[in-house]
Amino acid sequence: MNVKIIRLKKKMLANLRHQWTIKEMSKMVEITPAHLQKIFKTATGMPPMNYLRNLRLEKAKELLQTSLKYVNEICYEVGINDQSHFTRDFKKKYGVTPTKYRQQHYEKLEAEDEDG
Repeated sequence: MNVKIIRLKKKMLANLRHQWTIKEMSKMVEITPAHLQKIFKTATGMPPMNYLRNLRLEKAKELLQTSLKYVNEICYEVGINDQSHFTRDFKKKYGVTPTKYRQQHYEKLEAEDEDG
């Protein structure tokens, strides 16, 4: 994988709250926005903004499992400013709303406790 893409992916992961733009990403790795889009998609299978959204949703899923933060706090923490967009994107990716996901996760943990 291209070193510039690896560096950018690390920066994105370390700064999920940041409101990234393609222009800013391309400046960071010193290539044109169009070239960034092309090489990023070749390296990861998706455009940079989709990759960032997936990173944010993965982190949100982790926080739903490991914290008692409100959903709107988790949205803020992962850099998603609109809770309705977050809920829609989360449901599209995981099949349930964030609240339902958390509920199912804790129900599963309780069932495992009872069995074990």
